[in-house]
Amino acid sequence: MGRKPEDYARLLASTLCKLHAAECRGASPLVSEDSIRVISETIAAAMEEARQIHIDEERAAMLERRERIHLHS
Repeated sequence: MGRKPEDYARLLASTLCKLHAAECRGASPLVSEDSIRVISETIAAAMEEARQIHIDEERAAMLERRERIHLHS
């Protein structure tokens, strides 16, 4: 079972907080290329999963409407 978009959001928020804390301590003035890649991939995965959830919900609603119309005709 995949992660929910909310899980990705929490993971991303936690990561960004840790990066900010490290930058404030002077440990790293810039985010590394690997960090940017991981953050970008995490956001892309969360967006794709959210899109798929929306598509699935819309499909289910459409099928339910069709069923109701069919039952009432």
